[in-house]
Amino acid sequence: MKNTQDYKLVTVAGYLNFYLLNLNACEDFHPAVRSAAYDAEKNLYPFLDKLSTKMDKTGSDKKMVSDIVMKRRSMLNAQIADGDFTIEHCQAIVKILNEDGLDKTLLSALD
Repeated sequence: MKNTQDYKLVTVAGYLNFYLLNLNACEDFHPAVRSAAYDAEKNLYPFLDKLSTKMDKTGSDKKMVSDIVMKRRSMLNAQIADGDFTIEHCQAIVKILNEDGLDKTLLSALD
């Protein structure tokens, strides 16, 4: 059971960090959505706080999350370098966090 829960938490960590990385890039590269991105980022903090209290911050969980974040950061950097990181992308990320909401089934691993 612990391994299944660990895997779920690592999946949630990757999911939340996808949004966090994208919002941070929106704040840096698209000033027109900076304020909205900052506001949307606040929606992630309660989930990140819950995740932090549940995850094993040593050993394999930490390594897996680090690997996921580094891979996502590299992909995002390539998207930015290719000119594919658009303001529309940022607006979609902000909309998901402010209006549509995150995946409740996935986030249920935090309960």
